[in-house]
Amino acid sequence: MTIQQEAQLLLNNEVKVTDHRSEFCGRTGIVTRIMADGRTLEVDFFGDSKQAFLDVTLVSEIRELTKYRTEQSLGPIANHLVKDTL
Repeated sequence: MTIQQEAQLLLNNEVKVTDHRSEFCGRTGIVTRIMADGRTLEVDFFGDSKQAFLDVTLVSEIRELTKYRTEQSLGPIANHLVKDTL
């Protein structure tokens, strides 16, 4: 996966700044835009009105803990159709 593809996947997702070279290390926010270079993200941080432009390599996506994730139910009819096609 290229850096540009990774940036596209992060768009509108929650991220955490993980690189200690950034003054925003440890902060979380939402990626609102991707700049023209394809790798710089505009991140709106939670808790205040701060925004930052960060390289995609400085952040990581926040994922749900699998321990608490439940299987998605599409409803009894849709679940039946999905099982029949597998």
